[in-house]
Amino acid sequence: MSYEVETSLDTLPPIKPGATVKTQARQFQLRLPTETYLRLEMEAARRATTSYKLAATILAMFLNGKFLIKQDQPSPVEGDPDGVNHED
Repeated sequence: MSYEVETSLDTLPPIKPGATVKTQARQFQLRLPTETYLRLEMEAARRATTSYKLAATILAMFLNGKFLIKQDQPSPVEGDPDGVNHED
């Protein structure tokens, strides 16, 4: 049995106009880096649920617009934790 080497993605692929999928309940598998998998398991345990249910909930929330995509922000100036007073 051979496995392809996969890279972890941390950005979403662009939307392809006209691409649609029929809506049905489906199951799928994915591969996660060990560290990510363990973090998911630990978070699920903290919430008294399974990693499967937590992952499904996270995906549904994202797709329903309940999560925002985090964009990199410049680090605040030392001594200015709110990033209000920037020195130029």
